[in-house]
Order: sequence, then structure tokens, then C-alpha cells
Amino acid sequence: MRMFRLIATPVLLLGLLGFLVWGASWGWRNLTAPLPSPSPTPCVTRSAQVITAANVSVRVFNGGFATGLAGRVAAHLRNNGFEVLRVANTDERVAETIIRGSAENEPALTLLQSHFRESVIQHDDRVDGSVDVLVGTTYMGVNPNPLPEVATEGGVTCEYPSPSPSPSPSASPGGSAAPDPSASPTS
Repeated sequence: MRMFRLIATPVLLLGLLGFLVWGASWGWRNLTAPLPSPSPTPCVTRSAQVITAANVSVRVFNGGFATGLAGRVAAHLRNNGFEVLRVANTDERVAETIIRGSAENEPALTLLQSHFRESVIQHDDRVDGSVDVLVGTTYMGVNPNPLPEVATEGGVTCEYPSPSPSPSPSASPGGSAAPDPSASPTS
């Protein structure tokens, strides 16, 4: 019995120490692991025979060296009814004007391209229905006669999802006004 204790105690302690080291390494690995990126919100499909500027959500990026160019382009697009989501610079240097979006959103890309002189369309794998405009160093200006609308393929459009409504507090927990204690009862 004594011999068993002399051998079992160190073996058991080494096993527990190994388990502690394994648990610490597993915890550290999971603690320092990068967070998973949220999946993008897919576009909202809507039945429509034509798409207009009001149905297109745009992000405008300045990929050239002209200061304020993206802001001027965004102002033009807002004045023509587009919803401008963001105006910023980009690290991607571009020469020509690029209209970038999903191939499923081709009518919106075509409508937006009609607002610019000498622009090209590029497709990517986005699913949110937004369209990017990258203006570059050889920006040629806006088209004075853009298309007012473009026919959709199959009668369906892919639009950028609107932000979810946030709940607003009500006047009282019950949702109705509290009775006035000074009011006389009606009979």
C-alpha cells in the first residue's frame, strides 16, 4: 500500500499539472482568437419594372489627388435623388471613374454610370445592394443628360436595407397616460 502511494501521488500530481497547462493554453488560445466578422446584411428585394435614383444607395470615394472631389460628386448625386451613404477618401489610387457593385445589381450600376462621363463598371461579390463610386485623377465630370430610370431584369430590384427602427420610450409603462387625480369622476 505504501509503495502504491509513493508512485501514485507523483503520477497523479503530474497528470493534474498537465491538465492545468492544457486548460491554460486552451483558454489563452480562445481568449486571443480574432472575433468572427459579422455576416453582411443582404439586400432587400422589391418588385419593380424600373429603377430610379431614389432606389440606389451610393458610397463615394476619392481615389485621386483633387481635394473635395468626392464631396462634390456626392452633392451632385444627392441633388439627383440618390441616397449617399458615405463620402470618404480611399487608399486605392484610381485614374478613371469606377462604378463598383454586385452583378445582380446591374440596373443600378447602369443608372449610376449614366451620370458620369467615361466611367467603367466593375463587379464584386457584395450582397448588400450598395454601389461604390470611385473618382480618380482623370475624372471627366458629370453627364448633363443622365438616364432618368433603367428597366430591371425580371422585375426585381436589390436595394440597400434601411436601418432597423429603434424603439422609443412611451409616456408610461402601460403605454397610456396616467389618470389625473384631480379630475372628478363622471357619472
